[in-house]
Amino acid sequence: MSDVALPREVAARVTVRAIATTQRVLACAGIPLAALMVVDVLVDRGAAEQIPIVITPFLGMLVLAMLLLWRPGVGTAALYLIGGAVCQVAVAVLGLDAVPTLDEPGPYLLNRIAAALCLVGAVGATALSGVVWTLLAVVVAHGSLALGLLLAGTSAPFGFGPAIVASVSIAAYLTLLGAQRRVDRHFEPMHVSGEEVRLDAVRARLERRAASVVHDTLLADLSLIARSSGPLSARTREILSQHDARLAHATVADQRAEEPLVHLATGSTRLAAALLDLAQEYQWSGVRVDVSGVEVLGAEHDPSAEVRSAIIASVRAALDNVVRHAGTDRAELVAGVRDDRLSVLIVDDGIGFSLDDVAADRLGMRFSIEQRMVDVGGSVRVWSSSEGTTVMLTAPIGALA
Repeated sequence: MSDVALPREVAARVTVRAIATTQRVLACAGIPLAALMVVDVLVDRGAAEQIPIVITPFLGMLVLAMLLLWRPGVGTAALYLIGGAVCQVAVAVLGLDAVPTLDEPGPYLLNRIAAALCLVGAVGATALSGVVWTLLAVVVAHGSLALGLLLAGTSAPFGFGPAIVASVSIAAYLTLLGAQRRVDRHFEPMHVSGEEVRLDAVRARLERRAASVVHDTLLADLSLIARSSGPLSARTREILSQHDARLAHATVADQRAEEPLVHLATGSTRLAAALLDLAQEYQWSGVRVDVSGVEVLGAEHDPSAEVRSAIIASVRAALDNVVRHAGTDRAELVAGVRDDRLSVLIVDDGIGFSLDDVAADRLGMRFSIEQRMVDVGGSVRVWSSSEGTTVMLTAPIGALA
């Protein structure tokens, strides 16, 4: 079983929250224990009848601690400090009123709630949040303790309990904060390198898209002009105008090819219409394209706009290859659907070719066909021999456009 490492930012947040949760659990556990010790002292010193009054602030503090543990947040943390301050004042006043010697031999029993206030913990997801809230808790804890002792009319010392709890908490958060910053400095060069790799990948992807647009328009137009004898026909000029408009509005940041025009009767899907339009368009190239299978493409088989655009652009690139390289005057488009995947085959009876012999700088097969289909979750398979070539495009139907 392999180990999976959390991202640094996520691991840091988890650690901070774990420390804060531990602090609040300790507060929930420590408050009842402190209340039991106060009860024991009251019984020992003959003030058992004062137990309900003296213990009430501890119960209130316990409720606040459990609320903070259940729903940590800025609101509950502020309520915890404010309500805890009230409870601390009440304990000092009521406790010393019930047993004037409750601060002997020290203020340990009187400052238990003040110590619990210092366990407020981090409210945010950063170690710095833990430091800030702990410092605020120290101020509230000692301020409420001083007010309670003042109202009780005693000059008893505060004790070291709250200060010790706060010091340990701040030390833990500062240690974590320092470790995070050391790790960030250590990984900064790697982060820069990773960003450079990402930018290089984006740049390469944009270059491939630009090359595909040029291949499907400019190069196709030059080939069409080269095959034309005499003045350009009206259909040829129309195709050149369409490609010119496409180049004028093209952007390599947009993966979707321009949607084909639909000239079919109502009821045909956009993909079926586009395939038939392509077949009609290529009759001017000297290659007859027969289409079959589109009649089974119902509305439920019409893919998303992105998938449909990728298929049409890839079919166009494949037919361009037939016109330029196959040495035949006939090709066939066959469409079909199986298991929620759409397949389109481009078949010709030309001279064929070997994929291994295709130069690395040739754009048609690799970028105008393969990369387009891969980008929409599809695939391409090619069979070629001296008897002809078959290119099969497969893509998920996906959500309806």
